Amino acid sequence: MLGMFDAGDVQGIEHAIMLAIGPAFLLTSLFAALNVLTQRLGRLIDRERDIRDGGAEVLPGERQALARRAHWLNLAIGLCVLAAILMCLVIVASFVGLVLELLAAFVIAGLLLVAMVALIAALLCFFAEVRLAARHLPLGQNG
Repeated sequence: MLGMFDAGDVQGIEHAIMLAIGPAFLLTSLFAALNVLTQRLGRLIDRERDIRDGGAEVLPGERQALARRAHWLNLAIGLCVLAAILMCLVIVASFVGLVLELLAAFVIAGLLLVAMVALIAALLCFFAEVRLAARHLPLGQNG
């Protein structure tokens, strides 16, 4: 079994691993973004629970703003997860293409393109949530 691979096979696998490093780094950044998004969603949930339990005063329009923010965060989280899954598929397609000697360039390029579109959409949703949060802040009010 050990003799099934020759030097060219090993070099091909090494090349595939080098090509997979870029998507792997992008996956790391996607997971960091997911961490930020889920932390923000967790804080929204905590605030809603405090309001519901009577432990916090409700600002005018706050419940609606929290619901809108949660909507944008949920969209951003879903799109980040989609982008991460697509990046995993990029890595899988790279290795499958190598092992099965398939021309997977168009598949890999397509997956990468859709992953980037999902990431852009997630960032736009995050931006919308941040704008809603900033607009609802009681800045300049004595409290």
